[in-house]
Amino acid sequence: AMLMLDSYYRTIKGFEALIEKEWISFGHRFALRVGHGNDNHADADRSPIFLQFIDCVWQMSKQFPTAFEFNERFLITILDHLYSCRFGTFLYNCESAREKQKVTERTVSLWSLINSNKDKYKNPFYTKEINRVLYPVASMRHLELWVNYYIRWNPRIKQQQPNPVEQRYVELLALRDEYIQRLEELQLAGSAKLSDPSTPPSGPAQRMPHVHTHF
Repeated sequence: AMLMLDSYYRTIKGFEALIEKEWISFGHRFALRVGHGNDNHADADRSPIFLQFIDCVWQMSKQFPTAFEFNERFLITILDHLYSCRFGTFLYNCESAREKQKVTERTVSLWSLINSNKDKYKNPFYTKEINRVLYPVASMRHLELWVNYYIRWNPRIKQQQPNPVEQRYVELLALRDEYIQRLEELQLAGSAKLSDPSTPPSGPAQRMPHVHTHF
């Protein structure tokens, strides 16, 4: 309901806050439902409740492709690390257990990985609409199989072709990163020359032009 009513929770930052509040702080038993760190864990206790929630979010993103700031990769990354135990975000069953085990001190949050490279997880079709309320269709005819998550490792299943706009967006991000890296190298080289007293001053024709980048 929060996703449908409040556009803030459809942003990357807002969705992270929603998971922290409604799932982690409210005590969803991740260790019990996923079976983290227990060889004798009973399969009867396992339940993909959080996976079903993320699947519902993906279904909504298909019905409203411009309403969510994050893309499919963002959701898949969350689910992958739900099971990987690489981060402390989804460990243990409640806040008291996480505090007792000092999870925040001994582990890294999944959000630090995502927020360090947000562009990778952004939806290029996103349109910010503050007061938009979503009314998804719950009919079975509008539900889709999430092929890129559930069947991505099956060699007999043809993977869905990436959207050309999304693919071009990724290419432009890579090109931007390349230009920024090159610019930093040029600025570093220029600073080294200025700080070296043995380097004679360059003439007007030899001076490095100022590079402007617009993104």
